[in-house]
Amino acid sequence: MQPVSAQRVVSIDLLRIVAAVGIIWFHTEGAPYRQIGYAALPMFLLLFFALITRQDPACSTRHFLKRRWDRLLKPWLFWSAVYGVARLTHAASTRDLTSLANLLSPETLLAGTYIHLWYLPYAFMSGLLIHALNRPISKVSSNPLVVLAATAVGVLTLAVCTSDRHTSAWVPPLPQWAFGLAAIPLGLAVGRSLAIPSPRARALHLAGISVATTAAGLIAIPFHVASGFIPYGLAVALVCLACGWRIRGNGFVAAVAPLTFGIYLVHPLVMHGLKQFVTPDGHFAAFITLTACLSGIVTWGLMKTPLRTVL
Repeated sequence: MQPVSAQRVVSIDLLRIVAAVGIIWFHTEGAPYRQIGYAALPMFLLLFFALITRQDPACSTRHFLKRRWDRLLKPWLFWSAVYGVARLTHAASTRDLTSLANLLSPETLLAGTYIHLWYLPYAFMSGLLIHALNRPISKVSSNPLVVLAATAVGVLTLAVCTSDRHTSAWVPPLPQWAFGLAAIPLGLAVGRSLAIPSPRARALHLAGISVATTAAGLIAIPFHVASGFIPYGLAVALVCLACGWRIRGNGFVAAVAPLTFGIYLVHPLVMHGLKQFVTPDGHFAAFITLTACLSGIVTWGLMKTPLRTVL
């Protein structure tokens, strides 16, 4: 496979920054157009699966598991403990027995002590699936055929698994898992597109993935199963653009990109603290910006400590 160019890494890092802000946007209750902000979640998943697909197929499963344990499961366990203590403290101070009982529910075992942590174990298990598929798929000589098949499976999965009719009655984190399923084949399609040697053919395949996802969303509208296509359509378009668009690096992207994972992890705590002093009503843009900046500062500070291993 061709190595990722420095320019493309910059564009991917820039998209990670956009996605981190988008997650905060979605988690800000009452904020307008939150569905757009929700596109940040498939952005993270698509990038994650695409980059796993691009890794060396000869990479051992043991090495893969070690890296993903350090990067995903160890932070999940640590931050589950942090959010668990926070919820216990809140339940004790308010005598909220329901909240206390929820900590012992199956949701906690599957997602962690705070629902937004579901992404980490899900990414671990799904990434392991991509890793297992990567070696046999890499032996297929026709990357365009793999891209076409993976895109078709992704679009079909998106139509079935993100329909409100199917997932509205499910308990967390099952709706979140269902929402993330389509990112597996679509991320694989993006990753295999990047393995195509010709820059022009690569760009055409990336554009084809984006157009196919958008077109399927338009077709799905009359059937009332298009809700998931809105965030996914935007996410796929931006991820394909980031993977194919060469841009120059700058100091801002270089400084902020390493903080994005930490921002994702700590922003609910920062947001909760902010709400004790200010309310976002009527000032959503300022609240989202302030939350993102403070979360970045907290992450930057923690990265100067031994806790950098869980960020």
